[in-house]
Amino acid sequence: MQLKSAINGTSNNSNAVNTLVMTVSDPPTVGEMQAIASKVDELILALRR
Repeated sequence: MQLKSAINGTSNNSNAVNTLVMTVSDPPTVGEMQAIASKVDELILALRR
């Protein structure tokens, strides 16, 4: 079952991570970049569970 989920691109571990709903300015601000980096860290930690 895990192999099928991996092939299909789904992961129950990541379900708890909410999407990052934001508009990024051009150029992005430090705060926007930090929000993106924090969300990536959150996703990595969730996928390791």
